[in-house]
Amino acid sequence: MTTATGMIDLLDPTADVERAHIPLARRIDSLNGKVVGLLDNGKSNFNHLLDDFEGMLKQEFPTVTVIRRRKPSVSSGCPADTMKELLEKCDAIITGLGD
Repeated sequence: MTTATGMIDLLDPTADVERAHIPLARRIDSLNGKVVGLLDNGKSNFNHLLDDFEGMLKQEFPTVTVIRRRKPSVSSGCPADTMKELLEKCDAIITGLGD
């Protein structure tokens, strides 16, 4: 911003940020016997990545159970009923974001 005297006011756009310590989620020792949710983010070909990932999971952890769900579109959030189901039934949930 330029003042009438030709001087320049320098404004600092940064804001004070409150930081909270959020502990990491508890870790699972093994996926054997566990239920893993795979949430398709709706991007083109992401389902193929999840196909490969599911195959690797089942090869490495033969007793894993996989639940797959898909968001309606890449630009939408996960529907509440889908999220509720995954949170209730799964020991771990894997999804992806980005290109």
